[in-house]
Amino acid sequence: MIITSEADIAKLIESDPWMMKVLRAAENFDLPDWWIGAGFLRSKIWDAIEGKHTGPTKDVDLVYFNATETAPETDWAYDEKMKHDFPFAEWEVRNQARMHYVDDFSPYTSTADGISHWVETATCVAVKLHTGKLTFLFCHGTDDLYGLIARPIPIFKQPELIEVFYNRVSSKRWQEKWPHLRIETT
Repeated sequence: MIITSEADIAKLIESDPWMMKVLRAAENFDLPDWWIGAGFLRSKIWDAIEGKHTGPTKDVDLVYFNATETAPETDWAYDEKMKHDFPFAEWEVRNQARMHYVDDFSPYTSTADGISHWVETATCVAVKLHTGKLTFLFCHGTDDLYGLIARPIPIFKQPELIEVFYNRVSSKRWQEKWPHLRIETT
């Protein structure tokens, strides 16, 4: 399948009852500045480009931004609530107002800022549903996403961080899943 636009992605998601169910659940949970990102969207697009029908990516990264409540226990409670109320997915709910500590970055200013710091350009993507309409976030554009390219974001190209990128690609077996995937670091 050729994907070249947000309209193509919208058709892909809207034709997937499971993805729409996940998005409706997240919309109903109503966290501030929420998005569902990473593999939920990237893997669906890459599977479609490769012509694969592997079923849903059960791992759902629901991210949001709340600078006034940054205790990790809040996220863990949200994980449990989502798993209890919506057991059809493996929810990981994370407040981007506290996630900068993972890579020792400066604090993020929004959910989009947090997503833009995820390791690969094609992973720095997200989708949300608002009153029946899909909205997309592409922090580093769509070229790598549409082109089946795994590329680190600029900060992860630094010599002291590039191994994080290579380890993720290897441990997640992306080249086995998507044989036409290109690994680029420029």
